Amino acid sequence: MRCFQCGSELPEGTRFCGHCGVKIVDPDAGTMVLEIDEADELLARVRRVFAGEYEVERELARGGMAIVYRATETALRRPIALKVLRPDIGLTQGAAERFKREAQTVASLDHPNIIPVYRIGQVGGIFHIAMKFVEGRSLDVILETQGALPVPVTLTVLREAAHGLAFANGRGIVHRDVKPANILIDSDGRVVVSDFGVALRASDITLTAAGTLIGTPAFMSPEQCSGRRAGPQSDQYSLAVVGFQMLAGSTPFQSETLAGIIQHHFFTPPPDLRLARQDIPSGLFEIITRALNKDAGKRFGSTGEMLAALEAIPLSDEHHRASLRALRDLARGREAPRITTGSLPALPDMPTLSVAAEPRPAGPVLRTIGYAAAVTVLLAAGGWLLSRTIGASSAAAVSATPPRDSAPPAPAAPLPAVVPVARPATVATGKLRILTSPPSAEIIVDGRRVGVGSVVDLRVPAGTRRLRVQAAGYEPWDTTIVVQTGVTHTLGRVTLRPPGE
Repeated sequence: MRCFQCGSELPEGTRFCGHCGVKIVDPDAGTMVLEIDEADELLARVRRVFAGEYEVERELARGGMAIVYRATETALRRPIALKVLRPDIGLTQGAAERFKREAQTVASLDHPNIIPVYRIGQVGGIFHIAMKFVEGRSLDVILETQGALPVPVTLTVLREAAHGLAFANGRGIVHRDVKPANILIDSDGRVVVSDFGVALRASDITLTAAGTLIGTPAFMSPEQCSGRRAGPQSDQYSLAVVGFQMLAGSTPFQSETLAGIIQHHFFTPPPDLRLARQDIPSGLFEIITRALNKDAGKRFGSTGEMLAALEAIPLSDEHHRASLRALRDLARGREAPRITTGSLPALPDMPTLSVAAEPRPAGPVLRTIGYAAAVTVLLAAGGWLLSRTIGASSAAAVSATPPRDSAPPAPAAPLPAVVPVARPATVATGKLRILTSPPSAEIIVDGRRVGVGSVVDLRVPAGTRRLRVQAAGYEPWDTTIVVQTGVTHTLGRVTLRPPGE
């Protein structure tokens, strides 16, 4: 049974709630059990908890972390959007405190492109954020119904969203969940960004709802996919994905599985946006391409720098006014002329790596393995060079020493080609790091076994290489790697799956 006041689960026969102290029910009285929908049950609980403070009307949107309701603030009689953290996400105490701190910091942000936050708190065990209710539509709804947008409209949305992001990033607040659903267009055509800085990390929660996902994989940066700390460059990457979708009508990376999308973020270069749209200004194409770089260090130094680049793209006053009119119409549910886009090439079945390595220092074990591997490679290379040099010297001596009874060789007899053949040519290489699970798995590059269980800083010739990880009793894992000269490519841990899993 549940407490009708705070919703806490209680043992059968309880007369008073151990969390809020309210009287529950007479255990001897008859009880009627009604089976109701989970969403209706939560809505009823939210209405009870916030009775007298907010009049909760209906559910507006639902995600893996929170549910947003349309409500009215009782005292001021103003409409609000009430965001409630789902009770089944199992928020830890430390995460709850951090959530409240970040939400309070976000509430202090005052910018026309950031949705105002009125109040943050916890009532009856429910975390909630009361925000301004925006009369209009979210960008994801517009894209779902409209498809690709004109270049001036896209540029206007990117500029306005970047204004809000740059303002927050400059004050140490990272959004961490930039996506079309969090970019709202009001009825006046103004672009506002919601949910600043209050996205939870996966380590902060324990989901009890089956099949629930925190975050939006299609818009997550590679560093977020790997669980690393998100910074301003993560917001830049996500905003670039939004810009890609506005121009092409689809996100750059799509897959039938979550793992497939994440692998594309890690390894696959984004499709050439110009194949979908021929009218993209070169400056806008370069901005999106740079912000979509797998290496966060190769994106813009700050979101303000990205904003300056966006504002440097020419946009006439006439086009700007037309964009605002189009945004007002789209926010009010009116349709605009459809834009025909070209087809993007199919993504590779397996990821292709073309990025620099993870900059985090290796742990003691990996460093030890790395040193041993480096020493082994150096010794082997030294022995190989020595043997080749001795062989070359012998060959040169034999060819340079004429037989005793023979005439001196003609000047053209010595072949200069012998010398470069004897000296090993310099081969451009990159480095490879990879761990496997199980540890007995073989690591094979271009058909040659290079290690078992792990390879640390293995030098691999630059260019396209075929990588295979295999172990008895497991499905093999194959991929293609584009090895860059002088770059260390970190693939992390590759986990093989048993057949049929």
